[in-house]
Amino acid sequence: MNFDDEDRLELQFLAGGNIVEHAPVFSPDGRFMFVRCLTKVQVYATSTGELTRVLDDATAPLISLELDLKQPELLIGCTSTGELVRWNWRAGVLKKTVSLNLGSGETTVLTCHLMNLYKGGDTACAFVTTKKKSGDQVHWFVVNTSTGETVNVNCGLKLKVRTPLVDVGKGQFKYIILAQGFYIYFLNYETWKFCRYKSANQNVITRVQMSPCEMVAATADSEGKIFVWRDFENRETMTNTLFHWHHTEVTSLAFSPSGVSIYSGGHECVLVKWSLANPESRKYLPRMASVIRHIVVSNDNENVLVCTEDNAIQLLSGSNSIIKSTVQHFTYETKDKTGNAKFPLGLRLNPRTNTLVLNGRTGHLQFYSAYTKSMLYNLRVVDNNVLSEEANHIIYNTRITRAAFNINWMATGEVYNDLENFAEVRLKFWQFNEKLQSYILNTEIELPHEHGFKAIIFSNQFQVDNLQCATAGEDNVIKIWGLTDSENIYRRGIMWSCLAQTSYRNLPIGSLCFSQDGSLLAVGFGNILALYDTRNPRLPLQTLSCPPGLDGVISKAQLRLAQSPLNGARKELTQQRQQLWALLKTLLNSNDEKLIQQAKDLIVGPPANAKLVNQPEDTRKESVFKYIMKMSELGLHQKLQLLRRFGVECAIPHAHRNRLMEHLQQKAVVPQTTKLRLRKLDARLHRLHTRHRYKAKQRLGDLCKRRQNFEDLVPEDVMSLFSVLKLDESSKPKKEEKIKTKQNVSGKVNQNAKRIPAKAAPLQGLAQISQVQFGAGDQAHLVAVCTESRVLIWNLLTLRLQAGLKLSVRQLAFDPLTNLMAVITKNDELHVFQPNVPLPLYQRSNLPKTHGLAWLPRRQPKQSSINVDWQAQSTLLMLTHSQEIAYLALPGQSPSDDAPAPISFAQTDATENILKHATFGIHVTKKQPVSTETLDKSGPLIVRGGEHSAVNAFVNLSAHTMPAMSLICGEFVKSLLIAADSASRHSSAAKGDAPVTNGGAVNGNGLSHEYSDEELEEEDREEGEVTISPYDTRKTLLAENERLEDLPTEGETDQQALDNRLKTISTLKTKLRL
Repeated sequence: MNFDDEDRLELQFLAGGNIVEHAPVFSPDGRFMFVRCLTKVQVYATSTGELTRVLDDATAPLISLELDLKQPELLIGCTSTGELVRWNWRAGVLKKTVSLNLGSGETTVLTCHLMNLYKGGDTACAFVTTKKKSGDQVHWFVVNTSTGETVNVNCGLKLKVRTPLVDVGKGQFKYIILAQGFYIYFLNYETWKFCRYKSANQNVITRVQMSPCEMVAATADSEGKIFVWRDFENRETMTNTLFHWHHTEVTSLAFSPSGVSIYSGGHECVLVKWSLANPESRKYLPRMASVIRHIVVSNDNENVLVCTEDNAIQLLSGSNSIIKSTVQHFTYETKDKTGNAKFPLGLRLNPRTNTLVLNGRTGHLQFYSAYTKSMLYNLRVVDNNVLSEEANHIIYNTRITRAAFNINWMATGEVYNDLENFAEVRLKFWQFNEKLQSYILNTEIELPHEHGFKAIIFSNQFQVDNLQCATAGEDNVIKIWGLTDSENIYRRGIMWSCLAQTSYRNLPIGSLCFSQDGSLLAVGFGNILALYDTRNPRLPLQTLSCPPGLDGVISKAQLRLAQSPLNGARKELTQQRQQLWALLKTLLNSNDEKLIQQAKDLIVGPPANAKLVNQPEDTRKESVFKYIMKMSELGLHQKLQLLRRFGVECAIPHAHRNRLMEHLQQKAVVPQTTKLRLRKLDARLHRLHTRHRYKAKQRLGDLCKRRQNFEDLVPEDVMSLFSVLKLDESSKPKKEEKIKTKQNVSGKVNQNAKRIPAKAAPLQGLAQISQVQFGAGDQAHLVAVCTESRVLIWNLLTLRLQAGLKLSVRQLAFDPLTNLMAVITKNDELHVFQPNVPLPLYQRSNLPKTHGLAWLPRRQPKQSSINVDWQAQSTLLMLTHSQEIAYLALPGQSPSDDAPAPISFAQTDATENILKHATFGIHVTKKQPVSTETLDKSGPLIVRGGEHSAVNAFVNLSAHTMPAMSLICGEFVKSLLIAADSASRHSSAAKGDAPVTNGGAVNGNGLSHEYSDEELEEEDREEGEVTISPYDTRKTLLAENERLEDLPTEGETDQQALDNRLKTISTLKTKLRL
């Protein structure tokens, strides 16, 4: 399949919506809270944190959300495109959509706040700030939210370029506070007079807030200082009070409804409550989950919402600060100044529950269920305090860099490296506890490797016996760990200890992988693939290296000639070999500098000075073109050079014309862009530690020298190839000299092209192995190895290279169920293939940047081939750089759609429809043939087995989609019952207490079934159990029924009498069947 051709799959997002980017909004009574998440509004119950409703009528990201002052049932939101959306949030109904008239041209709305101001509409007016493009001045408007028209006001306030911080007072004092940089504006929206102030020491303002009931405002700056402003309308009487406790910038502010106290939060992860009357009196709530981003107080002061940067919302009690409930979505990794990757672990799958595992809060692992789309829990792995950020320093915390999972064990590797002291490295093994349903630390090893981990992997995901774990470190050493008896005399048990360690030529380790049975360990040392026996990993069994040139990095030829004549070889071939060997000896022994220089020019530079070869005829050009394009060992640049030398011009389809044009332009070096990039790199060198700064400076200088040599040569060489593809306008021949130009276009380019010196060639090195992956099942003998520009498939049975793909792999994920490998290239392209047939089953380009991949097995696999649906058995999930989990599916599908079907029951026949209204009629089920295997079982209640039984369906049913138990309990119990065997009935009848409910011919009221003679005969033939005539059976049952009907009617209401009747008929039925 070609890229983007006939591709009906869409990129959809499973988790990761940011619910703390904007402050939530309380309902008037405080029972609900409204949370913005891009284009959706999620309504949560504050008491339980349960999602009750989603409002998704917005067409663009929402930048504001507020309740109308006079109509609190109206929820008004504004999008970044200037569209006002009005909901009735109690009914969940979209009431109206209004577009704002903010002038001509594309305008981006920055902020929108409702005011206590009505201008002829049924809703309040709004204060809106906009900007047309980056770098422009910010403009502000007063907009009628009912009509979308602007309201003319007489005010000379002009804002600057920065995005302003805005808050509006909606109480008795109608003021607007704005902040841009270190400027603070107070605007009265009754008189439209304003005044401007500067912050202390010209610190950047980070938060502004207006008091709800007083003429008081609060501002916070980047130094952690909070100023409370009073009487700010008059400069002479204005006063401000300093509240200072935070040592870094204040990230959130909120007044209490009474205006007596103020809440603040910052990077210290501490919620501080201040008393405005006494700045020295404050209360603390420490150890919040992460950096506090927003604080919202309800109108009754009973609840306080705290939004933390890890994508969580905590509901606190306003009186005692006790956490009532928590809304935790997909956990975000907080930003820091270290420059380290946010998700070094990538995306992992826990085989025990098929949950996704990845980095969460600092020092934690988060377990996320893709089936239910819910966060299960955050497991604290690092047993150290989290260090908060500082303004002028880079703070390092212990990070979880690697992890591996078994059905019963988890291994984690954590590293603390501040680039000044020796790195602290720990390896921890965790055992799953069935009672606690969590992981318990079993073994902790200090400094298993130096400087950090490269990889951690278990020998098997689903077995516990003879389990091993392999770890690779930055010290180029591999260690094998195994389970042994604990040496602790106080606590007997098992622990992990090192069984062996090995290295190979001190080469760097790229990756490692166990075979499916755990008997082999494949390790990528540099450009060499080493195979170890896990029982004795001292020395490698085999070492495999790619033939030179096929790995895509080193371009050299290797020639082997037999020293002695081969038997049966022809004389002509022998003479040719001898001549070739003599020529090679002459070349090797020659000291001719001119010959060596020609060889260097031939190897290093492209054929810029080469002449056109004998051009083939027009009829043969197509075959020449096809032959050149089939040469997989050549790159696009090399193929175009060959086509140019043969005088072949190509026609590019219009669909791929622009993409190829962009690709060639990216390969060309633009001097201005390169110089700007190098200046940016040079400006960032001061951020590095002195330990690494000078080495980076030297490497940057070498890069500048090489770039300088390429600036004038590479553009001409690459752009000259545009004539072959007819992509550039300048290469199009004129109409008058059409034939002549076509023949000489390559010659003209070659005459003007400059010769590339040897020192200008890019540096070439070994093809470092970055990924190693074994196959599974019938492909367990295949090993996939990824280098910088190739994917190589090795066959371990023949020890030969089986196939190769020209892919620059950045991430790889393997599905053992289908033997599918999914790789993401450096150009953000997805390729899915099997190692035995490395032809892509699926390809896709223009994917977002990813941190990792994982295959999630389906709970109900599809009955289709992977050639038809490559995600029939498992779904491919991707962790993007925007901290979202994405997947590819048809529109409207998601990984949770393959959940087990709700409990359903077979359609009842007419007889059961009649009996279902009886007292015990609901328990009467259809008869099933009784086999001889079930005669030895006792008891009338036998739970059905099988893969898709009602029990499995009931257990696997999601709790949030399960109906009320009162609705399904009866039908669920009915699904557990089957016809009891004869032996059980006989034993029950002998004891005299056998009620008839399962499979009998008598209903709960003691009435017999009205079967016809033909039905009885057919039933007897099927069961083969009846030993008496069906006519006698019918007569006996009718006589017994008449006798029971003649009993007194007062006994009909007696429960004891009813039980006696059931026992009598049960005994009679048992005797008849025997």
